[in-house]
Amino acid sequence: MKRIATGILFLMIGIISSFAQNKIITVSGKIIDASDKSPVIQAGVQLLHLPDSTYIAGSVSKSDGTFMLPKVKDGSYVLKLSYVGYRTKKIAMKLTSSRPSYNAGIISLSPDAVLLKEAIVVGQAPPATVKGDTIEYAASAYRVAQGSMLEDLVKKIPGVEVSSDGKITHNGKQITKILVDGKEFFSDDPAVAMKNLPANMVDKVKAYEKKSDNARYTGIDDGDDESVLDLSVKKEMKQGFIGNFIGGTGNKSRYEVQGMLSNFNDNASRTLITSANNTNNQGFSEFGDSGAGRDGSSGSGITAAKQVGFNLGSEKKKLKVEGNIEYGHTNNDARLKSDSETFLGQSSTYGKSNSFSNRIRDDIRLDMHMVWQPDTLTNIVFMPTTSYSKTHSNSQSSSTTASTSDFSSLINSRTAKGYNKDNNVSLSGRVMIFRRLNNKGRNFMVGANLGYTNTDADNDSYSNTKFNQLGDSTLINRYNDKNNNSKNWGISVSYTEPIFKKHYLQVRYDFSHNNQISKSYVYNNPNTYLDHTDLGEYSDSLSSKLTNYYNSQTIGLSLRGVYTKMMYGVGLSIIPQSSKSVTDIPIKRQGTLKQDVINYAPNVTFRFMFNKQHFLFFRYDGRSSAPDIQSLQTVIDISDPLNQRYGNPDLKPSFTNRFRLFYNHYFPKSQLSMNANAFYNNTINSIASKMTYDTTTGGRIYRMTNVNGNWNASGFFSLNTPLKNKKFTISSNSSANFSNAVSYTTVNANTEATLSNTRNLILNQRLSSSFRSDVFDITLNGGMIYNLTKNNKQVNSNRETFDYTTGFNTDLNLPWNISISTDLNCLFKEGYSSGLNENTYIWNAQIAKTLLNNKATLRFKIYDILRQRSNLSRSISETMMTDTEYNTLGSYFMVHFVYRINTLGGKDMHRDGPHGGFGRHGGGFGPPHGGGFGGGRF
Repeated sequence: MKRIATGILFLMIGIISSFAQNKIITVSGKIIDASDKSPVIQAGVQLLHLPDSTYIAGSVSKSDGTFMLPKVKDGSYVLKLSYVGYRTKKIAMKLTSSRPSYNAGIISLSPDAVLLKEAIVVGQAPPATVKGDTIEYAASAYRVAQGSMLEDLVKKIPGVEVSSDGKITHNGKQITKILVDGKEFFSDDPAVAMKNLPANMVDKVKAYEKKSDNARYTGIDDGDDESVLDLSVKKEMKQGFIGNFIGGTGNKSRYEVQGMLSNFNDNASRTLITSANNTNNQGFSEFGDSGAGRDGSSGSGITAAKQVGFNLGSEKKKLKVEGNIEYGHTNNDARLKSDSETFLGQSSTYGKSNSFSNRIRDDIRLDMHMVWQPDTLTNIVFMPTTSYSKTHSNSQSSSTTASTSDFSSLINSRTAKGYNKDNNVSLSGRVMIFRRLNNKGRNFMVGANLGYTNTDADNDSYSNTKFNQLGDSTLINRYNDKNNNSKNWGISVSYTEPIFKKHYLQVRYDFSHNNQISKSYVYNNPNTYLDHTDLGEYSDSLSSKLTNYYNSQTIGLSLRGVYTKMMYGVGLSIIPQSSKSVTDIPIKRQGTLKQDVINYAPNVTFRFMFNKQHFLFFRYDGRSSAPDIQSLQTVIDISDPLNQRYGNPDLKPSFTNRFRLFYNHYFPKSQLSMNANAFYNNTINSIASKMTYDTTTGGRIYRMTNVNGNWNASGFFSLNTPLKNKKFTISSNSSANFSNAVSYTTVNANTEATLSNTRNLILNQRLSSSFRSDVFDITLNGGMIYNLTKNNKQVNSNRETFDYTTGFNTDLNLPWNISISTDLNCLFKEGYSSGLNENTYIWNAQIAKTLLNNKATLRFKIYDILRQRSNLSRSISETMMTDTEYNTLGSYFMVHFVYRINTLGGKDMHRDGPHGGFGRHGGGFGPPHGGGFGGGRF
């Protein structure tokens, strides 16, 4: 197969070189909106031959509005430019071989007033507009404090939520990337932009679904799109270097240092970022994580972090390069207390625990995305990635389990400590070659990918468990040496053929191979905790060695129809999968297991544009996924005798059906925007845990198994509108999520497993109303989250919680460049575990003054004046419901000095600008990294 892949690549090179033609003239240009001068993306460009208007060449405009047509012969032509919602424009031109490169310059398209039914609105910029599948937010409509970071601005955008672990969602969809002027910014790490880019550099924020490279170059939607935010940088920021430097100190030894230096222009960008703090501002995400907190209420305790990173974007005539390198160091201290309930068919058990952990981690990562265009018909994409991380952690914990909720009947109690260290290295690369064979949509693609991952881990665990009903106890001192290794490679080939007018047929073939080896060697009773000079007694029954070979093929056929206002696509993929698992350890489980599965994955796509501001989109697709190596190995984790986890080499691949519906509507005259989304997922052969519970000891044994019946449905609706005078704005965000999780529970090993369903309903409503003037602004907000959990076997364990939120924030601009800001956010909880139904009032305040000709700001901030911040959350699984509370930063104050530089950027860069004043909105006040006081997101 490797020889075949190599042969295909050489064949491609030969085909590309054979396409030399005597057509030598290229036509290029840039298309902009005549009203606001913004680029018109995906506009149709056609070159018609005179006098018969024969179609000769065609293309669409890129994200920056530019286009380049395939080479043509000399002659007389008409250049036709069109886009939904704009008047079609035709430009006559005569091309001669003496001028092989013809630049049509900047071409303006005027909005079609009849189609759009638009009215000219004079005054404040509309907070949001809709252009097809893109929602565009004017940064000037959302005022933030001087020196604020992008996170402060993004939190104010209607429909955006930023969770305590840094996850960003917009209208119910998770944001996976942040782009700057259409270019990737630190790859798939949105935390870098959120925490390090200053808000005052942003002109517009665009939210849309970015297509994959394969979909963009072949024109066939493969479903691999991702939700992104795309920042448009102000024009005056593109004329030199801009910088933002922040230093801060406070009580409780709190400190913050941060610097950003950037250079943006239409064809290139360079950004250097560095920071150090102990205020939970984790400016880079750990690989595979979402990043941590921003305001003292972050997901897992208190984190001190140091980061440095460099991002590069360059676009030349034939080569586009985007890449970044980043290094991060974190030191996390977490104190946790939790209350849990475990569902056991007709009964439940209850648990309490307290723990402390310290975790130190170092990460370094390099990402690149390169596109080479050797000619107008060919694109070659190369995406290499490499990363390395090392982690050291230690923990201590104590826990109690009881058969009654008042803990009058104890089952067990346990104290434990542990130490873990691991090293991880990952290398991967992907290359894709796209070739257009004519100007009518005929094209093909060939691609290949390679990947390698290796993880080494050592774990020491020590525990003492007392079994109250047995009157006995167990002491465990154990060492576990682990290694996971994975190698994968794959090839892809596709061909697209225009079969009749406005319809295209694509044939696709993919092959992927993955070889994983998992080793886990367990030693009991080492002489001394953390002393590995004598590893102790080797345990074959608790150790494991598993090798898994997994092959997957995809044979797909799809049809796409493209019209002026409508696009549809239908397709079907056949996915044969084969796996072989070889178990060497434990000896009793030695053997080989082979599995062959064939899945069928249909897909349907429908898009309809009523007009430029009215859009409907529907998609269905099916996806297969193989079990990970950890789920396949015999023993996963047995360090805790009360919670032992085992894998299952017999696991089958799972298959997920996904339905998605998006609807956007913007009314230009009233500036009202309306967005609605709906999602439904259903998984066949979902991988879940089958739990066996021992009523005497309170111990749980989890074994991985395939189940059917796991599904979830969710919906989101948002409405944002200014009132008649445009100074008042009202926003409403509503969401609902319902999930059904299936699990098997066995009470004592000799009883039959009980199938149960845990259903979870979450309703969320947030309202906000804002008033804004030149002197001050104020925002009132409120909301409610309703959470209902039901188990069909244990009705006494049905739980419902209510989280009510209300608050306000206000900002006042005073003479002498002084501003005062304050916010108060109140949280009322009902239905949580005893002692966790606490009402909290989070009050924050700041005073700031601009200095040095508005180039600097001096700020004094107090966080959590009333000392009431808590960090409480509830999690639901198939068999358990848990309330957890982590430690927080608590109340503290900071003094910040912010200095901004701009070379050649003009005076505008040191003024407050339309959104650079001291006004606040729902985001509360944050540290300079955009942390905010955490309030206001209702």
